[in-house]
Amino acid sequence: MRPKVEIEKIRESYFNYSVSTESGNAIYACEGLYSIAECIHDAATALGHNFPITTLGYEGFVLGEFSVEMMEHSAKLLERWLEALLNGLAPNGRDGDDCRWQPLK
Repeated sequence: MRPKVEIEKIRESYFNYSVSTESGNAIYACEGLYSIAECIHDAATALGHNFPITTLGYEGFVLGEFSVEMMEHSAKLLERWLEALLNGLAPNGRDGDDCRWQPLK
């Protein structure tokens, strides 16, 4: 089973996320987090070492498959990548960060 993490923006600085099975059954959810990065990190912590890879989605858009370990340790970088993607920008590094990695194929 490969879980799916779905993040939803409710309003400014208020995000919810859920973790579901491949069949769509929600198995965990958290509401009222302050940022996308907080959702990513919390979801990765919840998945722990039980699942090495998860599918990540935002507002119903599937972003790809990501390492749970990378999500836990690089949540802010992934948040920046997602924001750049949503703004139609190519992730090419900002403020000295290397954003050139891609989702797993």
